[in-house]
Amino acid sequence: MTRATWAALVVILGLPAALQAQSAPQPAAAPADPPAIRRWVDVQQLHLASRYRWFENSDGKLISSTIQWQPMVRARFLFDEAAKYSLNGFAAAGSNFAFSYNNTGGGIGTFSGKFNVKQLFLQAEPIEGLEFQVGGLHMYRGQVTELISYDTDAFIEGERVTVRRTDGWLKEVSAVAGYFGDYSEPNIFNRFDRMSEWNYGQVLVGFGLGSRAIASVDYTYEDGRDVLREGVTVPLPTSAKVFKALKFEAYQRVSDENSEGEGFNGSTDLVWKRLAVTAGVMSVDEFYSFPQGPFNGDRYESGTRWYSVGTITLSPELGLQWYHTQAFSNDFLVNSHKRWEVVLIFNPTATLKRAGIF
Repeated sequence: MTRATWAALVVILGLPAALQAQSAPQPAAAPADPPAIRRWVDVQQLHLASRYRWFENSDGKLISSTIQWQPMVRARFLFDEAAKYSLNGFAAAGSNFAFSYNNTGGGIGTFSGKFNVKQLFLQAEPIEGLEFQVGGLHMYRGQVTELISYDTDAFIEGERVTVRRTDGWLKEVSAVAGYFGDYSEPNIFNRFDRMSEWNYGQVLVGFGLGSRAIASVDYTYEDGRDVLREGVTVPLPTSAKVFKALKFEAYQRVSDENSEGEGFNGSTDLVWKRLAVTAGVMSVDEFYSFPQGPFNGDRYESGTRWYSVGTITLSPELGLQWYHTQAFSNDFLVNSHKRWEVVLIFNPTATLKRAGIF
């Protein structure tokens, strides 16, 4: 399928909602007297983390026992006061497609100080609800998480158009065409020449189910493979107290006999005072990321496993997180069979904004 075909598909899918979006009201004006820098620069995330990571494979071999660190910045330059036109960037540590940590030299591995701009793209919203992006993009997943889709640090080079609606059952339609690859080259400035190439395309539709649930389905062409993904998130009523949401997501790789496969994730979110926990069971087939992977979250990789992720808010700027997983019932070698992580996260973004620093 050529880029021209994808462009026609984008127009066909997006036109009905785009026409409706033309009559939508314009966004409210920004608050009065913001810091001068905020007119031009919107810092969305300023983050520094350190973690101890330990895991072994299903043969009992120790793969990692190390202390790592993670600087991360996400920001955008605003061309206009209404923030309809912007240049968006994401920079972080890490050396590949699905990894944004550096080794400190404590434990297995030597020190690394890598820090690269991984995503850099122009974004335009000429009318409310109609959005265009072009450049080094993030992966868009809808209601499907990084557990069975693409890592939150992943990237492509290409173009995306998204139409969003605030009423009705159809919430969004998104389509992208681009280049998927260069897995060990995180620096976008070394990948911009891929803008003229095409091996990746996605059409995603998001919609509401009843009064509470939100769902999405997408078809993705991924460098010769065809993948279907579905996800649904069900927020629970306030009477549920600690339990806040349920999620189910799945994928099916349907290309041919040699690369077919499927997987799923089912989880629940719990919140109690300063503690937030996500726990669930997931399965990713042996060849989901073969041979370059993993493409999904580097914590999860392939295999059937149960897992838990918990975060304790120590202060508005400081959080303590754990991750634990145990794989089971797999008939192939699982790289991350048993795994523990303890992560200390420093994120002063909101505090600095309230103080008027930016």
